[in-house]
Order: sequence, then structure tokens, then C-alpha cells
Amino acid sequence: MLLAIAFVVVALIALSSLTGADGSKPSGSAAEVTTTTAGPAKHKKHAPIDRSEIQVQVANGTSSAGVATTVTTKLQEQGWSTLPPVNATSTAPSTTVYFAGGRRAAGRQLAKDLSLPASAVQPLTTSVPVPGANGDDLVVVVGPDLNASS
Repeated sequence: MLLAIAFVVVALIALSSLTGADGSKPSGSAAEVTTTTAGPAKHKKHAPIDRSEIQVQVANGTSSAGVATTVTTKLQEQGWSTLPPVNATSTAPSTTVYFAGGRRAAGRQLAKDLSLPASAVQPLTTSVPVPGANGDDLVVVVGPDLNASS
């Protein structure tokens, strides 16, 4: 019995050393738990886009003649590899840069080079109004917004 009482007393002393008189944890390092949180996620840096390796098709989606040729020339001056300009099969309400699989970063770069918003970059699908565009890396359908600034 005396042994049981001694055990309880030792246990109480041990417990009281882990908590302060007010029930809070002491500031000593034995009871301190340190947690760390990860900092902000870092974006992966992508390799720079080699414009000369990206095939760009420019299509005129406006009613003004020669717009696709003007934009094609501008892209060539910036180092993009361009295909001969064509006319879109329908008019476009605004300029859109379409990218084929794996070419999203190139599409964003091309939009930036043309001073277009990131929202102008879209995946290339079969609904793009440009004949034969399915094999292209990027397709630019020029709308009236780019026509005014070119």
C-alpha cells in the first residue's frame, strides 16, 4: 500500500512538472513542440521557348484583307517559325491563340508577344475555324482587337 501511495505521489510530481500551476504547459524545451509550415509554393521555371522550333499558323478572322499577313510578318520578326497566312472559315469576335498538346507555354509566350491577355490562349480543338490546323503547334485566329493594333 505504501508503495502504491509513493507511486501516485511520484506520478503527480511528474505531471505537475509537465504543466504549470494554472494548467498551462511550461515554456521549457522538454514539453515544447515546434511545427514548421512550408513556405509559398515555388513555380517551376520552364525552359525558355525556342520560337524558331514552334510552327505558327496565322488566320485572318476579320473582314479586313491582309491582316494575317501583317501578323505573320510581325511574328517572323520576333523569331517565330510561321506557316503561310490563311483566312479563317468564319469571323472571330476577338483574337485567340490556340495551342496543340504540350504547347501551352509557347501559346502564352506568343500571346504575350502580341500583347494579348492570357485568357486569349485556348487548347486547339477540331472546332478551330482554320482548315488544316490540326497538325500545327499554335494557331492564331486574328480578330478585330488585334487588327486595330497591328
